[in-house]
Amino acid sequence: MDIIERTRAACDQLRAVHLPRWNELPDIELYMDQVLALMAKYMKGIAADEDKLLTASMVNNYVKMGLVPAPVKKKYSRSHLARLVIICVMKQVVPMAMIGSFIESGLEEYSEQQLLDMAAEYYDHAAAATAERAMERAAAQKEGGAGLNILAASAAIRSQIELSLSEKLSAAE
Repeated sequence: MDIIERTRAACDQLRAVHLPRWNELPDIELYMDQVLALMAKYMKGIAADEDKLLTASMVNNYVKMGLVPAPVKKKYSRSHLARLVIICVMKQVVPMAMIGSFIESGLEEYSEQQLLDMAAEYYDHAAAATAERAMERAAAQKEGGAGLNILAASAAIRSQIELSLSEKLSAAE
């Protein structure tokens, strides 16, 4: 497979991730094992090690940290799921304290529904823009492993820049 085909396949995987919108979340309360199964489905393609993206002990820790409300009679609602989606996406790159700050400040202006829907839209737009940029860069690269490694390195550098921007913006509060 050449550099264009490999990049296209990777970009297709990026664009295939669909974070749920509020209205796509179940409107019934779920037990922990149901939450974990549903979150595994939602997070498919987000992380390299998807099995460790969310566990029961992580959910319990998020409750203790105040990132997620406590379950009611061991059941979790849309509100819990919305926060868990946001946490699972963001924890790949930023510390939990920062995620807590984002959620807390976001909830001062927006509902949980709006926060989740915005996060999902941002994800879609970022995935599309990243895929487009990667395809442009792939077209400019020479064939071979070095070209793919250059693309991978440029993605890592962009990630660091985006993280740095995120840290600077959150510190400005």
